[in-house]
Amino acid sequence: MNMKKNTSVLLAKVIYSLFIMATIIALIVVYKNIENPVSTNFLLGYVLFAVLMVIYIPIITIVNARNFTWNQIRKRIVKFTSLLILFTAVNYCFDYIVRPTEIDLLKNASTGLGVSFGIAFFDIVFSKNKTTV
Repeated sequence: MNMKKNTSVLLAKVIYSLFIMATIIALIVVYKNIENPVSTNFLLGYVLFAVLMVIYIPIITIVNARNFTWNQIRKRIVKFTSLLILFTAVNYCFDYIVRPTEIDLLKNASTGLGVSFGIAFFDIVFSKNKTTV
């Protein structure tokens, strides 16, 4: 079981590293406006990889959360909910001040959702055993 856990943590680290490197390369390709078949195929592959990451992260978080006690998970859910409300409200207020005619509540909520999920649950992806919150 311990070897399997170390392998899954190593796999998660490799996937995150690849994603960060691919993001940097994609930003360079888009910023420099490089137009050739290789860069187009790379960007299409990157988009597919990003979609798969959006699916992978919640699944691996749920799988690894089984190692935590209910009290630890409850604290993370409360933290997630609080941060979601806070970040959504801050985004809404910022949009209201900067561009009051173009307020998009769905965009504000989705940004808050991603940031709050990342802050509250990110370390679970790399967890090896039961830890305290």
